[in-house]
Amino acid sequence: MNLEMPDLSAHSDARHVVTYDRIRNGSFFADFRRDKRLYPEVYHCVIQREGATQILTWTQHRSLELAIESAQRELKRLCDANS
Repeated sequence: MNLEMPDLSAHSDARHVVTYDRIRNGSFFADFRRDKRLYPEVYHCVIQREGATQILTWTQHRSLELAIESAQRELKRLCDANS
């Protein structure tokens, strides 16, 4: 499956999306987003490789902290697998 991140800047709904700082490990990175219209809140975590559009992992969490913890584990796993 080859999923790509939608270009939120091209949509009027982009004003409802909150973005958070990207975290990196090696050539992989994780982006975090939350749609302010959803209740309960859902934090999306999307992991990709630098320079690629393919989404390697896309998860949803109930808090930003849980999303970050999950991303850190997955980024480490991906880096270790590509060492």
